Amino acid sequence: MEERQKNIKDLEQKKQAELRSMALMREDLGKSLLSRMKTGEGDAEGLFGEYRRIQQETADSQALIGTIQEELVRLGQLDEAAARNEQALSQVRQGLGRLYYGLGEWVLEDDAPGEFTEPLRRQLTTLRDKVSSLEDRMEGLTGKDPANILVQLGRNTQSLLLRSSLEKTRSALRLVYETAGEKFARQQQGQPAGSGEPDRFLEEIRDLEKQAETLRAESDRLQEERRGIAHTLNIQGGPVKRIRALEKKIRRLKNEFREAAGKYGELALEKARSGEWEAAFDQDDRLLLQKIAETRNYIEDIETRIEKITASLAIDAEQAAIARMEKALSGHRGRIVAAEKAIAGLEERIHGAKQHIEELKKIEAYGTKN
Repeated sequence: MEERQKNIKDLEQKKQAELRSMALMREDLGKSLLSRMKTGEGDAEGLFGEYRRIQQETADSQALIGTIQEELVRLGQLDEAAARNEQALSQVRQGLGRLYYGLGEWVLEDDAPGEFTEPLRRQLTTLRDKVSSLEDRMEGLTGKDPANILVQLGRNTQSLLLRSSLEKTRSALRLVYETAGEKFARQQQGQPAGSGEPDRFLEEIRDLEKQAETLRAESDRLQEERRGIAHTLNIQGGPVKRIRALEKKIRRLKNEFREAAGKYGELALEKARSGEWEAAFDQDDRLLLQKIAETRNYIEDIETRIEKITASLAIDAEQAAIARMEKALSGHRGRIVAAEKAIAGLEERIHGAKQHIEELKKIEAYGTKN
């Protein structure tokens, strides 16, 4: 019995494998026909329309994924371009700063004219005095180290504070020169080029300012394009979420396409059995039809073998049940014989007891002497 049950299990697995194979062949047949047909006719029209819908939605979803990925790539390119542009603009600003500083030195040191120069010269004097004072105080802290560790720590802290203040003052001093140079350059805009000391600075400044203007315009353009792409990408939860949703939709459409192709393939099988659609089948289709027919016959053979083995098992089960019932019946019959014997014995005892009662009644009435 165990061997036959194992055979049934093996045959069921073969049957399922052949059913899957036949389903795939039906899908292949449906796909082949749908890919070649231009329109559907009769009962095939609905399936053909479904195929076209799935095909179009799949293409649209794949195209949209491609567009989103291209926009992501473009966004990365814009970020790289913006970083390069910002680096170039930073270099130009540094160059302008150096030129403004050099021009500012000429303006403030050589008594160049201008309403803005006097306040800046006063700032310059104040800052120079502060730098000199800070340097003197720092120099005073560089003597012999004291023996007391607390005093040394105090000096170190004071030195750090003075150094920080000195750096800030020097930065402010540099800013005064740069401000003077920038204001002078603005004042000279539109003036004819000369050949004096500041003209070399002014010419280089004008060139760099043009470069800065061009770079700022390019930065604005890149930022505007990036904002537009980022706005588009952030619609409906962002690019990653949109791509995942589209990929999920494509997987669903693939399943729908397989289902539609399988139904179309099943319809083609019916048409082939009835002799219709003969002109629609090519050589590959006919080979598939033949394989499907062979597979169907093989499945029917497997089902017949399963039915035979199942019937054999059922016969064995019925025979086993009959044997159990016959055994039970024999037991019941044995018990019946024993019961009949018991009944006869009881009847005989009852009869004897009744006779004894009659005898006792006589004694009760007349005594044993009469």
